[in-house]
Amino acid sequence: MQNGKNKLSFLNKPWLIAIIKILILGGCLYFLIVKFHEQSISFKEVIIPDQFAFILVVVLLLMIFNWYLEALRWKVSLQQFDSISMKKAWQVILGGLALNWVLPFTSGDLLARISQQRDKYQATSAAILNRGIMLCFTLVLGLYVLSQLALEYEMNGWFALVILIGIPVLRRLFKKSESRFLTYFKELPKRFLIRIIGISFVRYLTFVFQFYLLLTAFLPSLPADSIIAGIGWIFLARTALPLFFGGVGVREVSGILFFEPLVSDLQLVIIPIFLIWVINTVVPSLVGLVFVWRMKLTSNYSG
Repeated sequence: MQNGKNKLSFLNKPWLIAIIKILILGGCLYFLIVKFHEQSISFKEVIIPDQFAFILVVVLLLMIFNWYLEALRWKVSLQQFDSISMKKAWQVILGGLALNWVLPFTSGDLLARISQQRDKYQATSAAILNRGIMLCFTLVLGLYVLSQLALEYEMNGWFALVILIGIPVLRRLFKKSESRFLTYFKELPKRFLIRIIGISFVRYLTFVFQFYLLLTAFLPSLPADSIIAGIGWIFLARTALPLFFGGVGVREVSGILFFEPLVSDLQLVIIPIFLIWVINTVVPSLVGLVFVWRMKLTSNYSG
C-alpha cells in the first residue's frame, strides 16, 4: 500500500449517497402517509397496554446493557494490540452513534473507532470483524424469514437461487489479497475471537428481546414466531438500505409490509417500531453528542 493519506472509499461521493438516502426516506414517508390516510390512523385513540410502564422500564434498562456490551466488545477487540479503558470504549461507541446521523452508511461509527486508535489498520480490521459478526446474525435471522416467506408464497425456487448465488459471492468477498488489514485477523487469538462472538450473540439477543417485548405489548394475540420473523424482516431491511436518521421510515414501512396481513390496526405496529428506534438510537445518540466534541476525527491512513 502506498504511503500517504487515503480517504475511506465510501466518503468519496457523499452527494450520491445523500440523494439515494433522500429518495428512500421520501418514498418511505409517502408510503406511510398513504397508509395513514387509507386506515384513518389516529394515535390519539391508541389504548396503552397493561403493564406498559414496567415493560418500558425493562426495555430502557436493556438499552443500557446493550450499549455496555458493545463497548465491552470493542474493548476486547482492541485488547490484543492497543488496549483501551472501558470508559474510553463507552465514549467512542456513543460518539460514533451520534456521528451516524450525519455520515453515510453508519460510517460515523467506523470513523469514531479508527480515529481514536494509533494503528488505523488494526482498528479498521477490528471494526470490520465486529460489524461482520452482527451482519452474520442478521443474515441468519433474515434467511429464516425469507425461507418462511418462500414457503408461504411458493417461491422455493427463487429462494434456492438466492442461496446458490449468494454463497459464492460472499466467499469471494472474503478472499482478499495480502494487506496490512489482514494482520489483525492472523494475529487475533482464538480465545479473543470466541469472546467477541459470544458478546455479539448476547447483544443481538438483547435487542431482539427488546423489540419482542414492545411488539408483544401492543400485539399480544400475535404468535411469537410471527413476531420474531417480523423482527428479522425489519433488521434485514435496515441492514440492506442506506438510511437517514437511524433508519426512521424504513423500519416502519418494512414493519407494515410484514405485519399488515396479520393485524387489523397498523398503528399497533408503528408505535413499538418507533419506540425501539427512540430508545436504542435517539437516546444514546444524544448522550454521544457530549463525546463527539472531544474527539479528534480523522480517517487518514499513513503507511
